[in-house]
Amino acid sequence: MSDPGRTLTADEARLAALGYKQELNRGWSGFSNFAISLTIICVLSGCFTTYGQAWNDGGPIAISIGWPVISLLVLWSGFRWPSSLPSTRPPVASTTGVQPRGVRWAWFTGWFNLLGLVAIVAAVDYGCASFLNSVLQIYNLNFILNFTTTNTSAVLHHTFVLFFLILAAHSLINVFSSHLFHC
Repeated sequence: MSDPGRTLTADEARLAALGYKQELNRGWSGFSNFAISLTIICVLSGCFTTYGQAWNDGGPIAISIGWPVISLLVLWSGFRWPSSLPSTRPPVASTTGVQPRGVRWAWFTGWFNLLGLVAIVAAVDYGCASFLNSVLQIYNLNFILNFTTTNTSAVLHHTFVLFFLILAAHSLINVFSSHLFHC
């Protein structure tokens, strides 16, 4: 609650001059809750997608060395991540005894999270494109691209085109429907 007799801080005065009120809304709409849940589920589905891609593209070496190393890095980052966020410091510090790591670790955590999300979205979309390409081949669809061929280079080309279209669709949804997240 704001006190009407209280003087504004410099930040609050600057925001008021721009027409904003300093506030932190911690309430989530049903759609926002659904969106974050779907995002977390996509990370889990990305694990299965990347496993198939690693097996097919990198073979046993990618699975036996790459996955354990990346898993350890993810676990290491995950154990340190909650203590870097201001909104989770008190509960995490009080329940686990983990102390906040400071601004530097929060910066690294943010970039690791961004890189991980970019990689997992790309992996899920590539898996989706591969699956969609296989489905379109089963039905012998010949629309813009000829999905009736089994030529390896054509299949890879079609998969990449579908991958690009799926990424473009996700980008357009994120750019033009951001108002949905503030319901």
